Amino acid sequence: MNWLFYSLFLFPLLVSGLILLFPKRINQGLIIATALILSTISLYLYGSVKEAVSIQVPELVNFLVAGIDILLLLYFGYVAIKHRHLLVGILSILQLAGAIYVLTIAPHHSTAQFYIDRLSLMMFLLINIVSGVIAVFAIRYIDEENCSEYKKKFFLSVIMWFIGVMNMIVSADNLEYFFLFFELTTLASFLLIGFRNDETSVRNALNALWMNQIGGLAILGAIVYAIFTPEYEQLTFSGLLSNVSNTGLLLPFALLAVAALIKGAQMPFSSWLLGAMVAPTPVSALLHSSTMVKIAPFVILRISPAIKDTNVATVIMLLTGFVFLVAAISALSQDTFKRILAYSTISLLGLMCMLAAAGTETAIMAALMLVIFHGISKCMLFLNAGIIEHVYHYKQTSQMDRLGELGPFTALAVAIGFMSLLLPPFGGFIGKWFSIESIGSSLPTFKLTGALIIAAIAIGGAVMALLYFKVTGVLFSRSGEQEVIRFEKTHPLYQSSIYILLFLIIGGMLALPVLLPSFFAPIASTITQVSISSVFKGGSLYINNLSLPIIPMLIAFLVLPVTIILSLFIHFKGVDRVKEYTCGEKVDYRFSSLYFSTEKAMPFYIVVGGIFFVALVFVGGML
Repeated sequence: MNWLFYSLFLFPLLVSGLILLFPKRINQGLIIATALILSTISLYLYGSVKEAVSIQVPELVNFLVAGIDILLLLYFGYVAIKHRHLLVGILSILQLAGAIYVLTIAPHHSTAQFYIDRLSLMMFLLINIVSGVIAVFAIRYIDEENCSEYKKKFFLSVIMWFIGVMNMIVSADNLEYFFLFFELTTLASFLLIGFRNDETSVRNALNALWMNQIGGLAILGAIVYAIFTPEYEQLTFSGLLSNVSNTGLLLPFALLAVAALIKGAQMPFSSWLLGAMVAPTPVSALLHSSTMVKIAPFVILRISPAIKDTNVATVIMLLTGFVFLVAAISALSQDTFKRILAYSTISLLGLMCMLAAAGTETAIMAALMLVIFHGISKCMLFLNAGIIEHVYHYKQTSQMDRLGELGPFTALAVAIGFMSLLLPPFGGFIGKWFSIESIGSSLPTFKLTGALIIAAIAIGGAVMALLYFKVTGVLFSRSGEQEVIRFEKTHPLYQSSIYILLFLIIGGMLALPVLLPSFFAPIASTITQVSISSVFKGGSLYINNLSLPIIPMLIAFLVLPVTIILSLFIHFKGVDRVKEYTCGEKVDYRFSSLYFSTEKAMPFYIVVGGIFFVALVFVGGML
């Protein structure tokens, strides 16, 4: 069985190298085949592996990991010199010194380097299926880029080894290995964001590099602290979790949370993810949906049993609740479609991390649901953003008021993507419902904190609803000039990618009564070590004490989403559209939403976010 896990780690790396050697025609088939193979392996492993698996690699691999670590940090130093970036240089020196110090003093343990449980298996599904779709989409997308053939192959190559690294990071138990994989994802984001090599791309790539380097330093700090705390004994996630009750010291977990929240672009470190929008669209989809940023909720879920009901969890929940609200407001203020998606990603990542830190059974289930359904929906939204940009040459939502007529299938896919995050009975809506239920049930414990967090969730959710309806309203506005709506034809690789994601969204909605008790509940039980009861009776699904009325939700689906979709095909014949106060004169009809700026408030957001990060480290160091 272990060879299947190794294949998820190493096969994408092998394919990455082959892409650089093979011609374009062979690479297309190779990438499609690789996406199918990795997805199949992930599905098989989830269905067949019932108990957690520990994997110990040969001692030679430990030396290899140490060597790659040093070379990677030296490369970061080279980047700093090449671009004359002082901050990247300072952080590279600190990281290199910290890594050498850790390698010198770290005790040798004969423990497993990898630990694969139900949470890791779930992440395999998300990473390999969704990232596989993105890789297939990227074949056509990058072919339209104005760059050399070798650079196009390099782009696809980086995507493939990035998938392999992500499979390793969600399996890593050893903290030294986790540090290397964390920094390899930082390298991937640097290379992908700076792909176009213009001034803006390079600046944003360097911004992503130094911010994520701070996360790497936080991991090194956690390792050093654990080394000098004898009660922790092992430099592994499982070792820290099993011994935390002996020490009462939470600083390693606080530092790991800092690294995770930086990778999840929580304020004041949100600008690196916003800057990623300059890269080709498949990069945005990779970073925002299935891979890079999902490290944040994954790590918080992993350490949740240790920080639950502690001051560390309280600070994380306050920070992420704040980010959920202000990022939603910032998204509502935007006109650029990609920036709307970027801010909404940051907002929902805050919600996922908040629920993971809360640590109750219902909160963990809500976080897991949002991780999966957000990954699928946001991937589809970003890929459609790329189609809209490449095919229709629209970047601003205010320009898209004819998309419902010119590209009705694309507009429909975008609308379904937004609705899947907003309306019942889609998984995104139910995840948010669970979040309010879980935090509400914890009010006696959290008191004022819980009240503030519920207020942030309620207001932020309302703002997100305004945002999604604003964009959907633009997409479905009609000029009245086109009587018959005909679905457009795009490239087969574009169409097949969107079809697969639509199938996953709609199929996930229809299968929710099965997925909740048989998929999400067992994973949540693995994390919390508490059995979660679930039963479907009388048209409702009962999860512990939470009742989920499935039938009314299905009725709501017929009333809300289906009605919105049908509006695309309604045409009023023989009717002229007129505006107010024009004496009935027919004018060109266009719809656009109002926009406002939050730039003046951004320094305040950054300061507040910075204070929360400092408080997180402070409370982690307290008994």
